[in-house]
Amino acid sequence: MIRAELLKLTTVTGTWVAVGIGAAGLLLTQLLAVTFIPALASGDVRGVPAQSELGAVDPGSLEFQAAALNPLGSVLGSTGSIGVATIVVMVLGLLVATTDYRFGGLVTTALAQPRRLRILGGKITATAIAAAALAVVFVVICLATLLITAAALPSIEFVVPVAQVLGIAARSVAVIVLLALLGLAIGVLVRSQLAGVLVVIALLVLEPIVQSIAQLVTGTVPVWAQLLPLSLGQAAIADSANSVFPAIIALPALAAIVIGVTTASGAVLRRRDL
Repeated sequence: MIRAELLKLTTVTGTWVAVGIGAAGLLLTQLLAVTFIPALASGDVRGVPAQSELGAVDPGSLEFQAAALNPLGSVLGSTGSIGVATIVVMVLGLLVATTDYRFGGLVTTALAQPRRLRILGGKITATAIAAAALAVVFVVICLATLLITAAALPSIEFVVPVAQVLGIAARSVAVIVLLALLGLAIGVLVRSQLAGVLVVIALLVLEPIVQSIAQLVTGTVPVWAQLLPLSLGQAAIADSANSVFPAIIALPALAAIVIGVTTASGAVLRRRDL
């Protein structure tokens, strides 16, 4: 089952298009984040410092470089910021769930394996493997961009300890896998690829909007608004003292959301006609 799901995933053109867009988009945003944004803030671009709009940006600081290693955020991203990589990760899981529906392969799969929960288990495992591999690529892009920039600019020195780099990388892989599994569960629930993509985009767009509205009304981002998937993912990767939830809380909370949605998708898959 797992090998078959991986084969289906890797032979669909949409998968490679999504991965290519994600890698290229992440590379571009990381280059802008570690080179253009600091230059803009210091006034090297416009001749006038933009620190009033961007705040103090120090590419040589530990905080800046640690944030730049986050493949799902940016050095200026908020708790619920949306990046190309985030969309691609969830779409990857969505493709695993909906490709069979689109091409009619789920009926054949069900004939070979009548137990639908085993079918879902194979999709979950294949999604986790593919997402973990994609996460490694994203982590390498972030780290390589930062290292090359630090080597090219004499004013910047790479200051992130190896242990912290490894911690960010490990948490990034875990979060990316969980978000891909969330996309998988959404795909199983909605079945249609187009509908699934629209649902994913809507969820990703609505989260920061809800947080912004809540902040305008209350003057701060409420705790409940930071218990949404993107915010939990960002908090888990950053594991910052400035976050409401440390990684030890944020990561299990995100996992609980994914497990809940996946359980619902499994229940629907068992009872629904193919």
